[in-house]
Amino acid sequence: RGAELRVLLTPAQVLATDMSKHMNLLADLKTMVETKKVTSLGVLLLDNYSDRIQQVLQNMVHCADLSNPTKPLELYRQWTERIMVEFFRQGDREREKGMEISPMCDKHNASVEKSQVGFIDFIAHPLWETWADLVHPDAQEILDTLEDNREWYQSMIPHSPSPPP
Repeated sequence: RGAELRVLLTPAQVLATDMSKHMNLLADLKTMVETKKVTSLGVLLLDNYSDRIQQVLQNMVHCADLSNPTKPLELYRQWTERIMVEFFRQGDREREKGMEISPMCDKHNASVEKSQVGFIDFIAHPLWETWADLVHPDAQEILDTLEDNREWYQSMIPHSPSPPP
């Protein structure tokens, strides 16, 4: 079975970390949840459905890639700082080349706090809520942490804009 699983782990899983694919991955995940709900067993059947297994694996990697907001606040904040440093470096390079600066990459105008609230509201929470519906209905602790972290960043918005890290 180990070799079988390794065959399933393909470049498609790596591509699942591409944010341009987020909406399609989320739509596939929601379809799987609905399929699970209409089966009499209330489970998602994966036998003989290699395409569905691939979708589950892609979404699993996507969830792992977007898991920072589900972590304890201190760890989440550390990763947010690292990501923002990367974004701001990209913005600096774009500015130097006279290019339009990508969203959240302008260290002079970005609000880390607002960006994290928006990221949770529009990306992370819908993804994790749907993933929990599919594979772990008792994942309330993950969703609670996500919501607590959102509330913390929301509470920090009056102190914005934050200085670049």
